[in-house]
Amino acid sequence: MGTGGSFLRNNEDDDILGTDLDGSSHGVIKRIPIEMKPRGKLGLRSGASKKPKGGSLRSALSIDLENPEAEKIRKDFEILNKENDIANMQRKEQRLTIENKRLRAELLVLQKTCSYLRTERDSALDAEQQALARSGAFEQDRDKVQRQFKIFRENQEYEIQNLLRAKRELENKLSKVTHGYSPDDDDTGSNSDFIEAGMGNPGDWWTALESEPSLGSTIQLHQPTIKGPEFAHSMMDTDGPFTNVNREDWSSVLANLTQMVPIIPEHSLSPVLRVYISAPRDSHVEVEILNKEYMPRLSSICEAEGRSLAIVHLVFDENNPPSTQVRNLQASTRQKQIAKSSIFLAFLGDATDRFTAMEYKHGFFDNPTWRSSVFCFRESKGSRSSQGDAKDLKVKVREMGCAKVVDGYTVPSRGVEQASAELEKILKGELGVGNKLEKQEDEENGLLEGEGPEQLCGGSIFDIHGDLEQMEAISFAKRSSCELGFEKHYERLNGHVLSAGPLPPLLMTGSAGTGRSLLLAKWIQLQQEKVQSSLVLYHFVGSNSSVSSDAVNMIRRLTAQLMQQVNSPPALTCDPGRLVEEFPRWLEKVSAKTVGGVILVMDSIDRFQQAEVHLKWLLDPLPVDTRVIVSVTDETCPQAWRSWPTLLVEPLSNKNVKELIHAELAIQDTQISQDEETLILTHCRTAPTCCPLYVMVLARHIASYAKHEGKVGRHLDVMLTCPDCVSLYSKVLDLVRVSLESHDTRGFLKSILRYIYVSRSGLNELELIDLVPGLTWNFLALFTEVLVDLLVLKFQGGLLSFAHEQVEKAVQDYCFGKEEVKLVPQLRQDLIQYFMQFQSPGKVTCRVSDELPWLIRQTGDKDSLEKCILNLCLFQRFYARGRCAELITYWQFIAADKNSMAQAYFQATRNMEDSVGQHNGLVTLPRIADMYESQGRFLKDLGLLSQAVPALQRALEVREIALDPDHPIVARSQHQLAGLHAQWGKFSTAEDFYKQALTMYENAYGSDHHLVAKELDALAVLYQKQDKHDLAEPLRKRATLIRKKAKTPRSHSGQMKSVVQRRALQLEELAIGPDSPDLARTLNELGVLYYLQTNLETAESFFKRSLEMRETTLGPDHLDVAQSLNNLAALYNDRKQFDKAAPLYERALQIRSKYLSINHDSVATIVKHLATLYRKQGKYEQAEPLYKQAIEIREKSFGAYHPSVATALVNLAVLYSQQNKYAEAEPLYERALKIYEESLGAHNPRVAETLRNLAVMKYEQKDFETAAKLYKKATEIKDSDVSYGDKVMSRRSSSVDTSSTVKNLLQT
Repeated sequence: MGTGGSFLRNNEDDDILGTDLDGSSHGVIKRIPIEMKPRGKLGLRSGASKKPKGGSLRSALSIDLENPEAEKIRKDFEILNKENDIANMQRKEQRLTIENKRLRAELLVLQKTCSYLRTERDSALDAEQQALARSGAFEQDRDKVQRQFKIFRENQEYEIQNLLRAKRELENKLSKVTHGYSPDDDDTGSNSDFIEAGMGNPGDWWTALESEPSLGSTIQLHQPTIKGPEFAHSMMDTDGPFTNVNREDWSSVLANLTQMVPIIPEHSLSPVLRVYISAPRDSHVEVEILNKEYMPRLSSICEAEGRSLAIVHLVFDENNPPSTQVRNLQASTRQKQIAKSSIFLAFLGDATDRFTAMEYKHGFFDNPTWRSSVFCFRESKGSRSSQGDAKDLKVKVREMGCAKVVDGYTVPSRGVEQASAELEKILKGELGVGNKLEKQEDEENGLLEGEGPEQLCGGSIFDIHGDLEQMEAISFAKRSSCELGFEKHYERLNGHVLSAGPLPPLLMTGSAGTGRSLLLAKWIQLQQEKVQSSLVLYHFVGSNSSVSSDAVNMIRRLTAQLMQQVNSPPALTCDPGRLVEEFPRWLEKVSAKTVGGVILVMDSIDRFQQAEVHLKWLLDPLPVDTRVIVSVTDETCPQAWRSWPTLLVEPLSNKNVKELIHAELAIQDTQISQDEETLILTHCRTAPTCCPLYVMVLARHIASYAKHEGKVGRHLDVMLTCPDCVSLYSKVLDLVRVSLESHDTRGFLKSILRYIYVSRSGLNELELIDLVPGLTWNFLALFTEVLVDLLVLKFQGGLLSFAHEQVEKAVQDYCFGKEEVKLVPQLRQDLIQYFMQFQSPGKVTCRVSDELPWLIRQTGDKDSLEKCILNLCLFQRFYARGRCAELITYWQFIAADKNSMAQAYFQATRNMEDSVGQHNGLVTLPRIADMYESQGRFLKDLGLLSQAVPALQRALEVREIALDPDHPIVARSQHQLAGLHAQWGKFSTAEDFYKQALTMYENAYGSDHHLVAKELDALAVLYQKQDKHDLAEPLRKRATLIRKKAKTPRSHSGQMKSVVQRRALQLEELAIGPDSPDLARTLNELGVLYYLQTNLETAESFFKRSLEMRETTLGPDHLDVAQSLNNLAALYNDRKQFDKAAPLYERALQIRSKYLSINHDSVATIVKHLATLYRKQGKYEQAEPLYKQAIEIREKSFGAYHPSVATALVNLAVLYSQQNKYAEAEPLYERALKIYEESLGAHNPRVAETLRNLAVMKYEQKDFETAAKLYKKATEIKDSDVSYGDKVMSRRSSSVDTSSTVKNLLQT
């Protein structure tokens, strides 16, 4: 029997028993292996009745383990287990103790860190509180300093103005003493007089009366400079584009083209040249021959200069006589079409029609020198000659002698041939083409061989930066509506401009139609006139889709104007990102060097595309000397702009509504009954019906019906059902359609409006005639003039477009109903097909680039858009005008990046090389080289230098092949490549190109040419970039010496010359030749140019030579002689040489009175000037009948209650007051006062000025009480008129009123 000690053991049991088996008791018994033997071997028998022995381990061991040794082992085993447990627990306790100590240490560290952080936090909070306290104190100190500085600045400016005023007074007195006149003989028409009497403080007025109790300070009202019912302000009679030029504006004309609005006729600013043809029924064959055989040639001359030609011929159908109302409208339409035309062409045979005499009157007789005129008088075959009216007109035209007369022909084609030759000569004169001096200069600049890509595309670009379009926009706004209620806003605008320190933009808000555009336009006009030290920049946005709504294009245009204020400006980039980034820097640079700073005015900027992206610089601090004024519609103003200072333009008060209606009806020479007026005022009580636009449209429509039908009751009831401008416009359109359309013209009105609606910027008249089947000039001219008068349409940029955004909404409701809205895609497709016919070389005009891509994009056709913008001529139009941002947006629309664009244009130009000699010879290698160069410069501006290299390199290669390798144009390519490599950082390559270009220019033009100086400067800049100053300095000095010797070029390649520059070049050429009437006219015009530049000696010589030549060639009593006499007299009058001026004026008056009616403007002008001259000489007896004659002329011309009559009455009253004839003066003042109050309103500045004059007269009569009352009333009116009072506008007299109280249209 085995025992526990005899159990087998192997090595694997060590891990179970540990070392206990060899005497140590540190192990843990996990299991005890027991050897099990079979029952048989133990001798045990199994049986069911006995309990088996050894049936279990316990029973098997029970015998052997029940002994003391086993018990001892068991107890030792238990003790061993407990000791092991205790040891384990102790070790665990030790570990926990160590861990606890570590955690306690970490806790202490964290507690210390937390305490430190709390201390730091408390310190930071204390520092923040202290900083806020210091900031508050600093802001208070800053505000205090700003207020003190503003007060100091205003005081100093006021003192400076007083000193300047005193200086002018002393200079005037000194000048009068020098010329033998008493210092006390003040010129009541001078600017300083009005400043002293009209613009001074009340205390100054009483002091002036006490110290000098004469009427020297009395105001004599002058005439406004605008044309219309008032006479022209200019004393010069001029021809061509210099009509009504004001000398004070000449410096600004030369500095900035945008200041040329008051001195250039509208037809010179428009891209459309109009020729009005007067041809009775028997002369229609001449008109047909002209349109068929000669019109294409004349049109091509205009298109080559970027302008279009419109031949306007309105036919009168005697077989279908119209109604009286329509006949009156036709007469008015003819008169307005003549006024817009630059050339008057007349064909006359044996008979006239109903309107022939009227056309001759307005086109020629009323002002023979205003426009060029050509008369073709066909002789009858046989012995029969012209009889009646036709004969009288021919005789009168020949007697006038101021126009080209073609006569002696019997075959119509012969007369038309001569007439077209004269037309071509006149058109070239108007356009300034064919100038020998200009051509010679271009040859010197190396421009004629390549001719530029413009000739390949379709002619030059007329308005490259859009400046003339903006001039038209501001001109439209200035004459758009009445100024009632706007005077109160002038002070706020002036205060913003005068405030010290950098300021955020001033935000002008208001609902649509409240006259925000008018207010800004009028304020800009006054700012330019009164504060000429400031540079005023402006931008007026048209519709949301128009070109003017491109913010990047606006920034580029304004940057170009800012660059004109610095010497040697850099090239203007076309990269949109750079333009937006650099514009604030240009503002800061120019405003810092401009005495009065820069004033930037932007109207309707909420209509800009992506305005908040491109105008984000407005949110940054603006330069210190820059003031920005913007206007938005309140409903669409972005939230980020609402934090700016705000000026709210509110609707008119009921009182202003009444005054506006009266003023508008007075202009239209109509009246309404008291009951009708009450109905209107009762209706106009809500904000939409009290906005100026609503009142103006309503007044215009009422005046139209009152004038033609004599009653407005039924129409007034219909109009007063309209609650806002949109519904009012819809009603107007419906009434116009009913009154104008006949059976033959039914549907024309909607067709015209629909095409204008789906276009981008509007359409011109020639395009509408092509688009609308059956449309004629007769209906179109009548339609457009009526809708322009009713403020529905406007002419701008030669296009017919909607005058206001409310019109667009009204047209959408009126012309596109539920079913008609489906017409929009078809109409848009019609326009696309129309403009696509002008995509070939020589036909791609700016109109095509403006409209065609935009129209295709509206359809969503990406393939057609890509094909369109890949047209190289279209690309050139975009690039030449700096419209690259728009071009890039088209490429982005078709999901193409800039690299793909560059490759596509390069490949397209490669393909064009295969068509050399095609398209009537327009495609030549030099022009293709120009196209490569344009692409290279375009890509260079965009920063795609690697893509620009192949284009510029190919331009060089083509020029070397097509021209002499040493040709100056090749040097231009070398210059472009040099600039590209210099920008790339490859200075050695750039240096080689510059040196090659320099050598070519020296060989071609000599070492003293301005192009040589240009290359020297470029090379010097390159050396400076490499810090090679020792090489750069000699080049700089040499370039400077060359510029001092060389003639400054008048023009630059790719840029449009201004109207004045081109006209001056033409005059220099025409001034050479034998004596002739044309040469005499040119000499007169040159005299005006020198007069405007204050070169009176040279002007006098030209005037005298012109006078002598006209007396010799035309006779002593010709009207042109009277013009020269008037101009020479005006020059002497300006010199205060009154003794020389008076006989010249007298003789001019005698000649004009002989040929012109006594009511003619030219006669009235001389009467006014001569009367003023007599008064200055103290010849009151001679002046009195002339002043009376002026009153009679105005009464006959405008009616007895017109404001101009009141002005003439005041002038006569002043004359009587100077003679102490107070009894005769007082009724004249009272009558003038009554006219002003009734026509202009009781609070008009003219009323205040007349009251002041009357107060001065009462003071002279010792009636101090009445004088005080009158002066008090005048002061109250002036205080309420806060227009350009005492701060900004005291530099020039506002008595020379530059605008009437009421304008014609309103833009918001």
